[in-house]
Amino acid sequence: MNIKTIDKNMIDSEKNDFSIKWYDNCHKDFNVHGLYWFAVNHSFCRLRETVQISENVDQLAYHPTGAFFSFMTDSTAISLRIKLSSAAYMSHMSACGQCGLDLYFKNGNDFVFLATTKINKAEYEITLVDGLPPKMHHYRLYLPTYTKLIDVAIGVNSHANFKKWGEFYSEAVVCYGTSITQGGCVTRPGMSYPNILGRKIDYEIYNLGFSGSAKLEKSIAEEIATIKEMKYLIIEAEANCEKANLLEERLPVFINTINATNDHVTIYVISHYPRPDSLLKSDVKKMIKNHANIQRNICSQYQNVEFVDGKKLLKKFAYEETVDGTHLTDLGFYAVANFFSKKLKKKND
Repeated sequence: MNIKTIDKNMIDSEKNDFSIKWYDNCHKDFNVHGLYWFAVNHSFCRLRETVQISENVDQLAYHPTGAFFSFMTDSTAISLRIKLSSAAYMSHMSACGQCGLDLYFKNGNDFVFLATTKINKAEYEITLVDGLPPKMHHYRLYLPTYTKLIDVAIGVNSHANFKKWGEFYSEAVVCYGTSITQGGCVTRPGMSYPNILGRKIDYEIYNLGFSGSAKLEKSIAEEIATIKEMKYLIIEAEANCEKANLLEERLPVFINTINATNDHVTIYVISHYPRPDSLLKSDVKKMIKNHANIQRNICSQYQNVEFVDGKKLLKKFAYEETVDGTHLTDLGFYAVANFFSKKLKKKND
């Protein structure tokens, strides 16, 4: 059975026969958000290309998770021309989640999801959406979470208007952490918790999640400390620091490095999210409790650092918020984003 012949909504994205004008100069044609070093790198790398953290981090930094383009157009159709390093390659994460791009439009004060790239190729040209009214709208195009973006162009009707748009906020939230912070395993890029958070609060958001490789290195703390707009830093690194006492050794150094030049920054440290295997394995239960206590005790030594119990944060879902017992679904990501949006808004009231 071919489901695509039964349900047209299951058909891959396609290219339609429109007269298209392409915009592909990222420095000129639209605003690029979420990439702090974009003007320096001239690429979609999330860290300065001249800085080396570790082999894995240096590679993962080219996955532009958390970044988006903002633009305005009155085009009745929006197309994309994309070149990626690869198509999807993970069994427990959808192609849309790994290498897709998400289009949102502004409706009043809210950003509303409009379309995603339902295609699993490394290079393609598609019409993402068509049949729109010829009226000026504000858009955000979110970039892939788990694939290197090599080249991108946005196409509109040849007669349509196309303009830069998007306010750059004076303060920023930096999210540093594991694969969960990077966006594993969202169904599409717009659903990672940093991206959801960015639609709820008026801050620039920088996603510095590095899958399996957030090991609290001092070198990356030094890089984060150079983000002068940073007001909040969210750290979620426990799952990558379970061995060799890395939490005890590195978390204080990491915090001290940030505080040395950013004592105005409020830091949140999240412990491990719920793990269903801890209900069956006594050693896992003991480890999680021990690591939570370690992080809680370290946080208590600083006035500007707050401990967030990850288990309690998602407790209401009764272990239904993951794909594989570790990585969050959109349900879990939305809850994390909602928690921090309320906390940060309350902090500023």
